[in-house]
Amino acid sequence: MNYELKVPKFAEGATIIKIKQWLCQTGDHVREGEAVAEASTDKIAIYIESPIDGLVHSILAAEGEEVYIDQVIAIISSGEEGENVL
Repeated sequence: MNYELKVPKFAEGATIIKIKQWLCQTGDHVREGEAVAEASTDKIAIYIESPIDGLVHSILAAEGEEVYIDQVIAIISSGEEGENVL
């Protein structure tokens, strides 16, 4: 099953954040709660965590790119089909 990793709400009134660094790559296995990306604004820095155990199938936002709250930034797959989806 594929999961769309979206930018979480991170601060009241904030709508845009910049992907500073990916901490994983396409093909990496990640654990639930593991930080997969570091992001920041001019006032705050956050880690975006994987909500599931799975395989990173694609990264949709580049380092340095500005992204919006709820924007899909990666696809993570879980379950038995994890190696074969997409």
